Amino acid sequence: MNSIYNNNYQNLDGIIQGNEHHYYLKVYYEDTDAGQIVYHTNYLKYFERARTSLLNLLNINQRVLRKNHNISLVVRKADLIWHKPALFNDTILIKSCLKYAKNTSITINQVACRFFGMEKKNELLVSGTIQIVAINKEFKVKRINQILNCKFFQNK
Repeated sequence: MNSIYNNNYQNLDGIIQGNEHHYYLKVYYEDTDAGQIVYHTNYLKYFERARTSLLNLLNINQRVLRKNHNISLVVRKADLIWHKPALFNDTILIKSCLKYAKNTSITINQVACRFFGMEKKNELLVSGTIQIVAINKEFKVKRINQILNCKFFQNK
C-alpha cells in the first residue's frame, strides 16, 4: 500500500509543548466571506476546537464528565482582540495556555497566528482570554476537581 494512504490520526488534537497547547487548522472557503477573509465569529469556533482538542489530549472526556459527574463546560466570558484577518487557504496555529484555574472555572489565554512554518515567524491574528465554567444540568455552578487535578490546569 502506498504511504500516501497510511492514516495517522495521532496529531488531530495537536500537541502540548510545556505549558502550551498547539492546534493547527486550515482555512477553508466556507470559513470566509466574498473577499476570502475569515468571518470574525469563526475565531470563537477555532478557539473552541483547540480547547476541545486539548481536553482530548489530556484524556478528559466531556461526554463522560456530563454523564458520570453531571458537569458541562461552557464559555462564561470571552474577550477577543482582532489584530489582522486570516485568509482563505491560510494555515492557522492556535496556541492555548492556562491563565488561572479556580474551583469552578478555568481561564485560558488563546492566540490565533498565521503559520508560515518553522522557518519564519508566525503573524498574530487574534488574541483572547476565555473563561470556562462548569455547570450541572440545572445550570448551577459545579466544582471541577476532576480537571483541576490535571497538571496542565494547575496554577503556576
